[in-house]
Amino acid sequence: MDPRIAPLADLAKLHTRLYLNCFQGIDDETALRRPAVEGGGPAANSMAFLGAHLVDARRYLLNLLGPEVDNPFPELGEGQGIDDFDELPTVAELTAAWRRLGEMLDERLAAVDAEHLAGEPPFAFPVEDGTLLGGVTFLTHHEAYHVGQLAYLRRLAGLEAMGYD
Repeated sequence: MDPRIAPLADLAKLHTRLYLNCFQGIDDETALRRPAVEGGGPAANSMAFLGAHLVDARRYLLNLLGPEVDNPFPELGEGQGIDDFDELPTVAELTAAWRRLGEMLDERLAAVDAEHLAGEPPFAFPVEDGTLLGGVTFLTHHEAYHVGQLAYLRRLAGLEAMGYD
């Protein structure tokens, strides 16, 4: 493993575990709930939407590392926001896809070489490092951001805090 990717690979493994922990004890009805926003703004995203978004983002990361991975939820199409979707995957579907993509990501991060990491990503990520390594770094941050949102939505649903075990 390229030593520059090792800390990101550790974080990817942590995110795999924490995502699954966020959905521990969550049923499909709870996963679809959209908490109200104070002041009457639009409702917040649901756990199901964030879970599907993270699956799609992880698939995108895998595709950057190559070879391309099929979308686990092609029926969702290319929606951008929660209001673009009539249906979302079940908790069982989300967690199964996340596990499978997590295993693939572990393998790809272990195998990626320095030359590939030095390559140019398909577009500029909002980080200083303009290489593919910078893109992987940003997407790792992106996962952490949304896993934190999942953990918060879990608490809003009345469940205990997400565990790190």
